Amino acid sequence: MTNLDALAQASLLRRLPSMKALLFFNVVGRHLNLVRAGEELHLTQGALSRQIKLLEQHLGVALFRRLARGLAFTQEGETLYAYSQQAFGTLDAGLRRLSLVAGRQTLVVSVARSFALRVLAGRLPRFVRAHPWVDLQIDTHRYFADLETSGADVSIRLTDSHFETGHRHRRLTDDISWLVASPTVARRMTARKKEGTPFRPVLLSNSERDDWSRWLAAGNRRVQPEEAALQFNDSATMLQAVEAGMGFCVARSALVRDAVEAGTLVRVWKQEMRDGLCYRAISAARGKPALEPFLQWLDEEFPAGAHYHL
Repeated sequence: MTNLDALAQASLLRRLPSMKALLFFNVVGRHLNLVRAGEELHLTQGALSRQIKLLEQHLGVALFRRLARGLAFTQEGETLYAYSQQAFGTLDAGLRRLSLVAGRQTLVVSVARSFALRVLAGRLPRFVRAHPWVDLQIDTHRYFADLETSGADVSIRLTDSHFETGHRHRRLTDDISWLVASPTVARRMTARKKEGTPFRPVLLSNSERDDWSRWLAAGNRRVQPEEAALQFNDSATMLQAVEAGMGFCVARSALVRDAVEAGTLVRVWKQEMRDGLCYRAISAARGKPALEPFLQWLDEEFPAGAHYHL
């Protein structure tokens, strides 16, 4: 701070009346009536009148003209009232902001990357708008997060129906698997079929899940893929490649339903497959206050699941 700044602040301190006096003036200015202002402030008319007189003496100007029925601003009083309104409005907003910040809470949600990108990301803005006091931390990882050691409050994973005791398990999806491709690849397959000429699109698959073998074992229609197939260890990346027209794949309906509705993917046939797995949200039986609104939001976003187990 420069000497000039210090002098300016010292001068302001000498001119500045007490905050209480300014607040009393602001309330009187709002009512322009000492009786009504006194009722709001729980002060007698005489006590409030003395406070206003002390403020006028401090400033060296008259702030009100006394009328037969109430008060009227002097020019100086009207100017001060306008500035006091701005000052108290800004102060009130700042105090509310501090209260909001003090009440904020972080919620760590560990999510399988494919589910985070394909399903959750597009829905999260609705939660954020409804619960601005919650700071969401989305942790994408390929493997299950141990709630006891990872620091996660919620873990969303692809699981079977076996539950760990002591945790809440909410089924988010009722998953089936579909054979999907981009509209371009699907049209080529249909056109070649009508022509009676073979069309062998590239088969894209998740190297950690043998979905294609399960698809065939379930008696679903066979598509003859190219000999050279593409494998990914991440379903989200695989589906991006399928949407880009690189081939077709077997995919979980939860991960592709939005894309099918949007038209960026199409189901090649109507056959489907179930493997007993679905996405579940796993959380502690009790947790921080931010946990409950998040679980309630999951109920609203994924009403087909809505099953809790302890």
